[in-house]
Amino acid sequence: MTQRQYKTIEGASGCGALILFSLIFVAITDSKDFWGYFFFLVFIAALIIFSIKFIKKSKIDELAKRKNSILTAIQSAGLEEYINNFISRFGLGQEKDKNVWVKRNYKISWNRINDLIHFLDQKGIKLSPAELCGLLSDYIENKEYNLTINSIAQGTNNFSKLSGSDFEHLLYRLYEAMGYSVQSNGKIGDQGGDLIATKDQKRILVQAKCYKNWNAGNSAIQEAVAAKNHYDCNEAVVVTTSNFTKEAIELAKTNNVKLIAKDLLQKMLSDNLKESWN
Repeated sequence: MTQRQYKTIEGASGCGALILFSLIFVAITDSKDFWGYFFFLVFIAALIIFSIKFIKKSKIDELAKRKNSILTAIQSAGLEEYINNFISRFGLGQEKDKNVWVKRNYKISWNRINDLIHFLDQKGIKLSPAELCGLLSDYIENKEYNLTINSIAQGTNNFSKLSGSDFEHLLYRLYEAMGYSVQSNGKIGDQGGDLIATKDQKRILVQAKCYKNWNAGNSAIQEAVAAKNHYDCNEAVVVTTSNFTKEAIELAKTNNVKLIAKDLLQKMLSDNLKESWN
């Protein structure tokens, strides 16, 4: 039970106790006016309850209106991409800061949140910390909901039927099952990196390559290296549904990039998700 719920119940109990005490007092002292006092007190109690509900609804409507105005302001200013990038960039709690705001598997330093508040203020959007956290919550919930729906909608176990987005969702589930906190960068400002998987002090950039008729080449390795540096990761992994060219394997060794080809991926999916993929 929340503190607000407790106070509501406590207030209602106090009101009921006061009415009961008043009725008992009237019954003892002046029984002929009992029913008059009774209906009067019932009316007062109903009025109080109605007033509380009205005030609560007005407050909820006010908050909803404010929330919509904030979302409209963000969209009008063209800052949705910035908000999504902020969540992707700082949402995995990779910074060594114990003072963090938490939402689902996201952990964001309050220092970063204050920086974002200052940035939005410069853009003419003034938000309190609570309002900004509410905004971030909405973006995170929407992002995770879409990820969940897209993941469970995919029922095939055949790599050849996966789109690039489907493959990213599959890897998201895989790394999550392996105990990582996973962030999907999506299409917005991904800088070549599809997923970021974090566990303990390990921060892995995962580059997904869903190929049907050819092997992953040098460009996949180059993208992973660039994204690793961009997102401050200490490891980079390229995962493909096919294999790697000889040149890609050599370049990966030079740049310390881990490669996961089809055979190893099939084993990982079987071990961690108990799924068979062809």
